[in-house]
Amino acid sequence: MKRREPYDEQELQSLVRRALSRRQFLGRTALAAGGLALGSSFLAACGKKDGGAAADSTAAAAGGAKAINISNWPLYIDAKTVAEFTTATGIAANYTEDVNDNDEFFAKIDEPLKRGQSIDRDIVVLTDWMAGRLIKLGYTQAIPTGPFPNKANLVDNLSNVGFDPGRTHSVPWMSGMTGIAYNPKTLGRELTSINDIFDPKYKGKVTMLTEMRDTLGLVMLGMGKDPATCTLDDAKAACAKIKQARESGHIRRFTGNDYTDDLSAGNISIAIAWSGDIQGLAADSPDLVWLAPREGAMLYSDNMMIPKSSTNPDLAAAFMNYVYDPAHSAQIIAGAPYLSPVKGMGAELEKIDPALAKSPLVNPPDDLRARLHVFRWLEEAEETEVNKAFQDAIGA
Repeated sequence: MKRREPYDEQELQSLVRRALSRRQFLGRTALAAGGLALGSSFLAACGKKDGGAAADSTAAAAGGAKAINISNWPLYIDAKTVAEFTTATGIAANYTEDVNDNDEFFAKIDEPLKRGQSIDRDIVVLTDWMAGRLIKLGYTQAIPTGPFPNKANLVDNLSNVGFDPGRTHSVPWMSGMTGIAYNPKTLGRELTSINDIFDPKYKGKVTMLTEMRDTLGLVMLGMGKDPATCTLDDAKAACAKIKQARESGHIRRFTGNDYTDDLSAGNISIAIAWSGDIQGLAADSPDLVWLAPREGAMLYSDNMMIPKSSTNPDLAAAFMNYVYDPAHSAQIIAGAPYLSPVKGMGAELEKIDPALAKSPLVNPPDDLRARLHVFRWLEEAEETEVNKAFQDAIGA
């Protein structure tokens, strides 16, 4: 990917103030579940004040006649959309920012859904692999198509995924990219391939992520294997390559978001990195580059689903329809700069935030979107086998 022209200082500061990634936020703050109970007390546990205030005002506006309850991640929406949705539709939206971790949230809802009990949620937003788990367990219901004509705006490369063929039970809320990050000035060269990360000259100056699908997916792409269609042997071969690089001392360590400190300080040369993190480092480390290698980059999404216990599927679908309007999606992206799954969002974002619309990390050009890959759905036995090989590879 060609490096973008630098923003002027005012544009850059505007971007950076809004560019803290959700993953970075969760990794650097002490958000806790707080032992939330299901039922009415589950509803009461609202997250950030913007979401809570919006929920309170919209519930009052609709008089409690029609309401939906939504669980999403922190810092994942702008301050206006929830209230404007209620004004436009008359449907109150109790928007709660209480998804801090996929496994943690699953632990809260697993038993009630297994027993056929309500979890007081009409929409939940979870990452691809966890979304696949809920769908496979029968914990979700089909999204009604009648109230959701804007589903036609879903970008093509996310319209059909292994864990939900045809997207009958899920649609993406937001997406992010995983590629490689480096400083071309200190490195003395431009990188183009994921395999550059294995160049012997960078021994001990490389980090990879502990997120299995991100790291393993990129390495497989460098080996000519598509993570969307890979076999178990493909995954194990990539694990073997990673293990050899670790045992030789080539890989400095495997990280969460804390690779950003070493990268900014120049302690490492190359990192497998999340696009939002590198955008967030732009103010203090403007020479850092996030690259989608020529072989491709990984795409992860957090997905909206309707739990099987919801009694308001049409209202939930109406919310999905609202946020899949390109203009509404652009407003959300302006407040939470990730990748929108909505066609036409870029043109709308240009109208309200031209500086942000310039960023390929928020508004990827078509050639970049075409090189983004989603890790295929793994059945439970496969998941166990691949995870075991990956944990061995990274020395966990």
